Amino acid sequence: MNGEFYREATITTSYHGICNVALSMKNTIPILHGPSGCFNYEIASLVISEKQGHHAFTSNLLATDLAYSSFDNLQKAIIDAYIKLKPELIIVTTTNVTELIASEQILDTIIEEIRRKVPIPIVVIYGNTLNDNMYQGIDKALTILIENFAKEQQLINNSVNIIGPVKGIYNWRADLLETIRLLKSTGIKINSIVPAGASIKDFEKLPAAQLNILTYPYDFGLTAATHLEKEYGTPYICTVPYGVEDTIKFLEKLKEFFPNLSKNIDRLIEKEMRFWGGNLIDDLDISGYTIADSPIAIFGMNTLIYGLTKVLEEDLWLSPKILGVKNKENPLLSKFYRKMKKKDAKILFEPSKEEIVDVLKENSPYIVFGSFIEFLASQEAKIQHFIPVSEPIRYFSSRYLDAPFRGIRGASYLLHRIWEETIKYVYSYAEIGEEESWELKFEEKALKHLIETLNKVPTFVRSKVKFAIENLLKKRIGKTKRKVCLEDVKWAIKEAMKLKPK
Repeated sequence: MNGEFYREATITTSYHGICNVALSMKNTIPILHGPSGCFNYEIASLVISEKQGHHAFTSNLLATDLAYSSFDNLQKAIIDAYIKLKPELIIVTTTNVTELIASEQILDTIIEEIRRKVPIPIVVIYGNTLNDNMYQGIDKALTILIENFAKEQQLINNSVNIIGPVKGIYNWRADLLETIRLLKSTGIKINSIVPAGASIKDFEKLPAAQLNILTYPYDFGLTAATHLEKEYGTPYICTVPYGVEDTIKFLEKLKEFFPNLSKNIDRLIEKEMRFWGGNLIDDLDISGYTIADSPIAIFGMNTLIYGLTKVLEEDLWLSPKILGVKNKENPLLSKFYRKMKKKDAKILFEPSKEEIVDVLKENSPYIVFGSFIEFLASQEAKIQHFIPVSEPIRYFSSRYLDAPFRGIRGASYLLHRIWEETIKYVYSYAEIGEEESWELKFEEKALKHLIETLNKVPTFVRSKVKFAIENLLKKRIGKTKRKVCLEDVKWAIKEAMKLKPK
């Protein structure tokens, strides 16, 4: 597949994250101070948001505005947004174009003058788009909104805030609903959820909760939680309930803050484990034993990489061997990444499209978890099995967005999805042919003998055997670059039969 088919960047920039925060909130309008073309990337998301009753404006910056450092279009956009939609909050952010002509201080000064003409709060969030990615944009927006609106409150017993659910993050609704289900099943009250569905009042009452729960702590939200702890004394937890072990850890952690609800939490753990046991018996008979220890590739943000690795390794007996992290390494996960490197996992931070294709071709993982970018890369690398789990998300059917990845129910859902992919694999009758992608050059008789041999191998292990034989042949041929002869193939087949499955 030609790379022209997926020119789209593997990660978006900070103003996309800031706009996603604004579009997640009630009665809030994001205004992008920049050329109208800067919204092109998000056009599909904006159309969906429009249908859901959310709106976005741009200052439609022109070349003449740049030449004269004019802010008239920005003022017009803010006043138009207020007159037409009467929002309760306007969030102004920037692109790299406007950041070249206006510093954060200059923009603040201009907005201060506009505030006198508009009787609602206007919050400026400087994008710093040349350095920050989408996740950092979300983190900055959350922190600034909390700094602007959080107020001292009387504590509410047995209450928590959920910080992090936001548009643009894959599966955020399902993740949020599963988190709410786990909390409410123990008797814990939800005080505020930010930013998804939040209003200014939800930000104001954040200090009333006894505990803050971060849904994506290794990517964004931690700065906001740290601010709430410093200013209002509200503790927070970073444990994310992915898989059986971490879900139990998450629930056990809640006991430390709500000891009066310990019995409820114990009952929930028992109930969830019964649910997991039933799903394990139903689906693991094929998935677990057929593809146990098969190499897996995961592409996504830090929290997703960590969570999915835990589920796949500990609950489903699979081996994540390629971790493509779409943002920078989080210091909190340094120990985790060191551990994965010791297990010979390849870890790429902010990989380019070319790096993604190369690593997939080189390692031939059994299943790829990722976004539409990785789906196209998988097609190019001739990998059959793909499960969508990451942003950008707009190209996938909504049916993939309705099931949780977290909690024991999330582990059960992932188990079933992998079971479906395994069934496709086990009952695939496609034979290897001469048009198959071979990295080596073969003599005619040698290739014919290899293909005939591989087509006799059961389908569910054929790719592993092919991969092992090719590796043996590469070592045998070395740097000579000669063609593989019949004798080489016969030797490699015998050697491959001696190899123990990993």
